[in-house]
Amino acid sequence: MKLGNVTEASCFFFTILIWLGGAFQHAEAAWGRPKQYRVIKRLRAGESDPRSDLVFRPTFLDDENEDANIITPEKILIVMDGFCPYHGSYLMRKAQDEKGVAVVPVLSEYLRNYLLVTEPEQADQWQSLRIPTTAEQAQEWMSHLPPNSQVVAIYCESDSGLEDAENLRKLLNVSCVDDPICSPARRDKYAMIEKVKEYGLATAQQKLCNSASDAIAFAQALLLERAGKTGRDPTRVVVKPFRGVASESVFLCISVQEVQEAWEFITDTTVFGAMSGAKHDTVLVQEFIEGSEYALDVVSRNGEHKIAAIWKYDKRPANGASFCYFRTKLVDASMEPRDVPLIQEYIRKALTALGVQYGLSHNEVIMTEDRGPVLVEINCRQHNMDFAPIAMACIGYNALDMTVDALMGSDGGVDDNMWDMYPDEPMLRAFGCMVHLVNFQKGVLLNVNHLDQISELPSFFKGEVYEKFQTIGAEIEPTVDIRSDAGWIQLLSEDHYELEEDYKQIVESMPTMFEVE
Repeated sequence: MKLGNVTEASCFFFTILIWLGGAFQHAEAAWGRPKQYRVIKRLRAGESDPRSDLVFRPTFLDDENEDANIITPEKILIVMDGFCPYHGSYLMRKAQDEKGVAVVPVLSEYLRNYLLVTEPEQADQWQSLRIPTTAEQAQEWMSHLPPNSQVVAIYCESDSGLEDAENLRKLLNVSCVDDPICSPARRDKYAMIEKVKEYGLATAQQKLCNSASDAIAFAQALLLERAGKTGRDPTRVVVKPFRGVASESVFLCISVQEVQEAWEFITDTTVFGAMSGAKHDTVLVQEFIEGSEYALDVVSRNGEHKIAAIWKYDKRPANGASFCYFRTKLVDASMEPRDVPLIQEYIRKALTALGVQYGLSHNEVIMTEDRGPVLVEINCRQHNMDFAPIAMACIGYNALDMTVDALMGSDGGVDDNMWDMYPDEPMLRAFGCMVHLVNFQKGVLLNVNHLDQISELPSFFKGEVYEKFQTIGAEIEPTVDIRSDAGWIQLLSEDHYELEEDYKQIVESMPTMFEVE
């Protein structure tokens, strides 16, 4: 990377790299990621790490401390399931340290029960983070908060806690709240598409099917209709559960047999986030939408939706799976002048249709050739990867900082002008991406190759191979979704061509990265 003729953007880029802790690192430092930044598969899929000890305590006034200089916070932020150090815990630190608000950590009922089973020795701690579910419980719970304080917002890190978070907002009469009428449609993938369709936006054809024969009949109708429109052989349909995350149990089917197998697989799995452990008794069959897939991180305040970051996915078939993540790359309107303005407008309308008023959302959309943008899904939580370093280097701010400013304001209030300082959409000052390491091997791990060469690439910033995939003698399985990938690499560069060439080299190394016997 040349430093001659340094532009204003270049100065900004290198300043941010210094802020992040240094520029491109050597292999030992870059691959030896600090413990607090490690992420396990549950975190990337929307769950919290049950073994994490990063539980923040409220910044309440100590009753026994008579120091008159201590001020009781006026504003309170409740953070549900906030274990991840670079999501919920980052946001808590931001709110406490920079806004001076009290942070109250709580657990969703789903995660609390999970922890009581898996970590019974810490049962007292998990029970202390229990949320109220009735008016009487809420009154008692609120009595332990600082006097003259107000719960302004509730932030939920996990997918499984979203319903509890919405119910708690209503129970505590929180000021930052979404439209309750649309609440189920913000989680149910079938209801979500129907609600967006009612708003007049383009959507995939779909049906929630109660039997395998129903799923097969609708899939055949979609295949025949698509073939008639295109004049080509029948194409594909998507079969998936109505609730889920991270492309889990999502099947791309081209035959009756594959639809039948998808039905059998999905109905043998439990409903995501279900307290009862109930299994699926339906499947969602959707038209397969072809085009470029984007993810937009959006922060909302009082119904105003600002785009924090725009990511373009590179998903490919691998190891028999239809949708494996290979890369998540930052883009903006200058890079994608046709697609980005249209998908931004579409997502803003979709969020409005679903009644989203406040907070952070991660929204996926496909840009088609003939119909424009078509929704994949809306997720009312953060993008489940360590996006902040890339966003800071390439944009100059990140969605979590925006969320705190949207919910709390710079002085701990909501009527603050910090929100107005953020632009409506991002503009890149450098190029960056997250590369997802796809493993193609099955067997006992003998060796891991190419890491030294990858760490010497010009755009390499940092990366991690997950513990299982660097433990010689461990049994490893091929990657079939984002839960089963082998690690990640972050690339940053001022030169887009350089970034693309480095990415190409990493992808070419993946089939031989892990040696097995």
